[in-house]
Amino acid sequence: MFDYKLLEALEMVARAGSFDGAAKRLHLTQSAVSQRIRLLEERFGAVLLVREAPVRPTPAGERLLAHVRQVRGLEQTLEAQVDGEASWQSLRIGVNADSLAIGLIPALAPVLRQHRILLDCVVDDESYTLDLLKAGEVGGCISTQSQAVAGCEVVSLGALPYVFVATRAFAQHFFIAGVTREALEQAPAAVYGQKQSLHRRWLREMQGLEDGGYPCHAIPDSSALFAAACAGVAYAVVPRVQAADALLREELVILDVSPLSIALYWHHAARQNKAAAALTEGVQEFAARLILA
Repeated sequence: MFDYKLLEALEMVARAGSFDGAAKRLHLTQSAVSQRIRLLEERFGAVLLVREAPVRPTPAGERLLAHVRQVRGLEQTLEAQVDGEASWQSLRIGVNADSLAIGLIPALAPVLRQHRILLDCVVDDESYTLDLLKAGEVGGCISTQSQAVAGCEVVSLGALPYVFVATRAFAQHFFIAGVTREALEQAPAAVYGQKQSLHRRWLREMQGLEDGGYPCHAIPDSSALFAAACAGVAYAVVPRVQAADALLREELVILDVSPLSIALYWHHAARQNKAAAALTEGVQEFAARLILA
């Protein structure tokens, strides 16, 4: 039998990224948390955490955490069946920042309230979220990859249209002769984080510009990235729906670049409890309302 106090310590360290952070969340001393992790590793005969900053699970630790999350979901479903009313259930999902910025959480609000779901969102670029599912870190994810992984199913969400935007003053200053390679080498861009995001890939594949070959603000938040474009300090590639109001008010203009569309998919465990199935339906409805087609 698993000792859930030990497993809770493992999960908290993984979430907090440190033993001290886990201790504060569990209202324990750091030495008590460390002792629980040592006991767990002794019982499993494997190192479960990489002791670096931040602390992170090893592959063995990830497998154990994935099992813990599955068991917790089953327990919550059983509790609801016995008691007649579901307790709050935490569902951990991998989600791209753009989906959050264009209203994923408000769209899911009815499902979250009805099924008493607490979302635990792990945010990453949509090209990388499926890695979280493969590693067992999440129970579902929004991804650009269409191939289902073992033990999971995939649902098409359609294609999210993107546009290149900037303020009129910015466009007239940097792109007066059009969006050329020479202009892109001078115009500050606002790109998502440090990974090979949509904007970085476009610059490399369509313009032959590698990282370091153009000025950019690296901003790991879609709303802040959009705000940078609105503030006139950069141009950006953003979902059309996110820019719609600013374009209508003429606060932004669309640059003369062919728009992009990114196909998105929702991946989830093949076996879902009632709450997880409702969340899947909610994600599909969110996509349909945004006309991701």
